[in-house]
Amino acid sequence: MKIWIVHAFTDRVFTGNPAGVVPLERWLPDPVLQAIATENKLSETAFVVPTGLKGNYQLRWFTPATEVPICGHATLAAGAMVLSEIDPSLEVVVFDTHAGALIVRSTPEGYTLDLPRKQRTPWTPDDSVSEALGGVELVDAFIGEYANVVLESEAVLREMKPDIAAINRVIRGPRQGMLVVSAPADEGQPYDFVQRFFAPSAGVDEDPVTGSAFADAAPYWCDRFDLESVVGFQASKRGGYMRAIQTLSSVRLLGQVAVFLRGELDSSLARMHNRIDAHPEAPQRKKRRARKAKQLPAIFEDPMLPGLEAEATTIAEPSPLPEMAAPPPPTSHPAPPEEPPLPRIVVTGEG
Repeated sequence: MKIWIVHAFTDRVFTGNPAGVVPLERWLPDPVLQAIATENKLSETAFVVPTGLKGNYQLRWFTPATEVPICGHATLAAGAMVLSEIDPSLEVVVFDTHAGALIVRSTPEGYTLDLPRKQRTPWTPDDSVSEALGGVELVDAFIGEYANVVLESEAVLREMKPDIAAINRVIRGPRQGMLVVSAPADEGQPYDFVQRFFAPSAGVDEDPVTGSAFADAAPYWCDRFDLESVVGFQASKRGGYMRAIQTLSSVRLLGQVAVFLRGELDSSLARMHNRIDAHPEAPQRKKRRARKAKQLPAIFEDPMLPGLEAEATTIAEPSPLPEMAAPPPPTSHPAPPEEPPLPRIVVTGEG
């Protein structure tokens, strides 16, 4: 089970939007896919499974919190890895997804990705949307794949300090808690418009670079500037560029990728079908040898005093010990031993 971490919509690492790409032989249970994406802590992890037709794969995207119906930068990253490393003989790869068939092509300038073009409908947001974005003035607004608002200038967009919790609360559709904010680029910039994208409901407060959001905003700026294609820049901390060309039914994005990591997932993940929610197993305790209780030495060997046998097992306050009779005093001092008699000298007359 291989894994790539790819920085999409950029030509160098540590910029653009990072995505995990995990090719599988067959689909694993959804809880396992979600656990891998949660562990990766990337805005999206793309899982691809071959369908059996050459150049055709199934594709699904997971954020750290949930599965999403479409993701542009992870699709570009997955297509780049299929075309450059999984099957370099291909020039085009078709992904079957919840959003329909998505096509990635290899070109001398990078990779192109065709995303569905959503019809724009006018939208008049209430004051709560402006307040959620820090009180900025909204110049225009419309609904496409996401809710979109347009600001007056790039400077206003860059300085905007949104309330992420408020965005999640006030943006109710078509995707709850997801909002594209765009503005015209300042004079002299190498791009035509600038944008930011917020998706707290999907576990991503502010996304670094968002292909599906570019596909939503780019046709608006093509029409506004009367251009066939536009270049957009996402003004996140990482930042990223892409060119967008609108067709009758799709938006074709052109971007580059930079591979940050090539690795391998442990094969045991494929066997976690029924253990994903199980509590970790504790290590076995070492069996203890049975030991005989130590015999404590007797402190008092004399039997209990009379009358205390019944009191010995009582837990309540003990009865006072019975008074013991004092031994009688000696009546007289012992007599000293008699002195031995003096030896007698017997004198006989016959001496």
